[in-house]
Amino acid sequence: MQAASPPPLRSTARWLAHLRSLPRDARDTLFLLAVAAITLVPLAGHLPGWAVAGSGALLAWRALLAWRSRPLPSRWWLALLLMLGVAGALLQFHTIFGRDPGITLVSLLLGLKALETRNRRDAYVLFYLGFFGVSANFLYSQSALTAGWMLLATAGWITALVNANLPAGEPPLRQRLWLTTKLLAFGTPAMVVLFLLFPRFAGPLWALPSSASNATGLSDQMDAGSIASLARDDSVAFRVEFLGPRPPERELYWRGPVLTLFNGRQWSPLPVSPQAISAGLDQPRNVRPEGPGIRYAVTLQPSQQPFVFALDAAEGPPVLYGQPQTDVAQLSNLELRASRPITRLTRYDITSYPRFSYGPRRLGPRFEADLQLPPGDNPRTVALGEQFARQAQADGGGPLQVAQAVLQMFRREPFHYSLNPGAYPGRNQIDDFLFDRRVGFCEHYAQAFVVLLRAAGIPARIVTGYQGGRENPIDHTWVVRQSDAHAWAEYWVAGRGWLRADPTAMVDPSRIDRSGQTLAAREPLLGIAAFGPRDAALLLRLRNLGDALNNAWNQWVLDYGQTRQNNLLRKLGMAQPNWAQLSALAVAALSLAVSLMGLLLVWERRKTDPWNAAYAALRARLSQAGIASTPSDAPAALAARLRQSALGPAAVTEACALLDALDRWRYARPDADRARSERQRLRQLRRHIARLRLPPGFAGQN
Repeated sequence: MQAASPPPLRSTARWLAHLRSLPRDARDTLFLLAVAAITLVPLAGHLPGWAVAGSGALLAWRALLAWRSRPLPSRWWLALLLMLGVAGALLQFHTIFGRDPGITLVSLLLGLKALETRNRRDAYVLFYLGFFGVSANFLYSQSALTAGWMLLATAGWITALVNANLPAGEPPLRQRLWLTTKLLAFGTPAMVVLFLLFPRFAGPLWALPSSASNATGLSDQMDAGSIASLARDDSVAFRVEFLGPRPPERELYWRGPVLTLFNGRQWSPLPVSPQAISAGLDQPRNVRPEGPGIRYAVTLQPSQQPFVFALDAAEGPPVLYGQPQTDVAQLSNLELRASRPITRLTRYDITSYPRFSYGPRRLGPRFEADLQLPPGDNPRTVALGEQFARQAQADGGGPLQVAQAVLQMFRREPFHYSLNPGAYPGRNQIDDFLFDRRVGFCEHYAQAFVVLLRAAGIPARIVTGYQGGRENPIDHTWVVRQSDAHAWAEYWVAGRGWLRADPTAMVDPSRIDRSGQTLAAREPLLGIAAFGPRDAALLLRLRNLGDALNNAWNQWVLDYGQTRQNNLLRKLGMAQPNWAQLSALAVAALSLAVSLMGLLLVWERRKTDPWNAAYAALRARLSQAGIASTPSDAPAALAARLRQSALGPAAVTEACALLDALDRWRYARPDADRARSERQRLRQLRRHIARLRLPPGFAGQN
């Protein structure tokens, strides 16, 4: 019979016992390395894999040396590793300048510096690198989660800095962590004052240009499968706050890029020069609202794309807050496009008219691109479109009848809706979809509809964007995610203009109206369908809570720019604040905050020094017996005076013993192993002082 293996707790206890047996500097080093790892963890998703592995290996190597009390490696090894890191950065980025190569090198330097830290000066360099690493995280993300994680890292670095400036055993780690918490709390008023009153620049200081390869969300190019790839991306595209009644979810079509040109495999928009956009040469015409407007505010996530989303039909281009030097134009196809990519969290207010008509009422030369088809491609689809046109003409109908016939075909025939329809190779992909496989996502149905109508002689085009969204019940904002990306179609009818058609709704109506589904079916992207209803509801509530916290952070912190600062100052009576007024207000508020911090520090120092409290209590008892003293008197000097006093021998012996104990505590500098027992003795001393019995004071005593 095999012996039972020891429980894991026993192994953990041995580890903890070994940790407690290490010297103070080794334990401080391990704490410092843990803080460095916390700082670098969020960067792992943005740096090259070799750099992440290298930084982790260097920190682990240093931790192993501290754990085993081994000497540090030679500086020649560190120089070689540094050269390898620089060479890797050059091979990866072809430069050592810029955001990504710079932060890659900083992450490696953090590990290398930890391997050569031998004195306090080296430790300070490591602290500087650590605080720089904290700031570097905000170059990639300014979310509430990142801010909270970096607050934890900052507290760790401050604690490590405290460790480096305190002698062994004074105080224990728990008290050092509490000291760090108080330092952060004392600095909070000054931070708030500077945040609220410091002149706001046109965008955050940490924003740097991002590569186009970091673009997220919809693109201005669409092929079969491009939108399906977004269906499992649960990240937020934008949030909406409706300033009145919200339309039904099935009517929420958030317009994005409009795609007209088709080369047989890929759809793209008509080229519009930035000069034409700036000059207003491509503005919409004949937009006719047919009902009340809807006012709402949109908070758009950075996408590195120039697309601005709004419900059809937007009243006009909005003004972007948080995206400096960026204008928005409304093109003739109702698309909203910014003059620069959206690189920062951006907010705008806008009004849309869900009931509208739009477009020229007569066919003209500008419709040529909306009728274009690659010659010779998809012959079966073209023949079917021509057949629909002949049938409608024979019945005395027109474009409306053709469009309805195509939509009914999608409804009646055994077409299937799938997130994973597979690839459609070749130039006859629409033929393969309509006549052979009949499995697709929204882009497959939209492009098939448009090609059929163009073959029937009806101008048509694809519109991409987002459809629907979901309300967050915690803060009642409307959240639109990348998984809500959608493609639909528009076709032109004489006398009515452009009309919307969503062929996907004919195949899978739940793609448009999900209000009647169960929770598990509504949240497949989270994987909660595998849980029971109660667990699924809990997961959904947790996600809603996280979204609400992120939205509050976005609105009140990241979106606090010049406009919101001016609104705050107006409420304080400064209608048009200038630099002089703003500086005076900031100095006054900062002085008040610093004064409060100073008072709190003095009060906290007097309240929390246990030795001072014990010595003051003993001096007070001696003063009652007529032995006067001042706080500057040393315990040994006071004991000498006490032995020369007229007090009884028993009282003098007891009081001198207490003074000697206090003197040893103050000046003996106990090591870390004796610190806990010495603190317990100090508490016992305070109890003995409280029980000390001395005769009342009398004249003539020293």
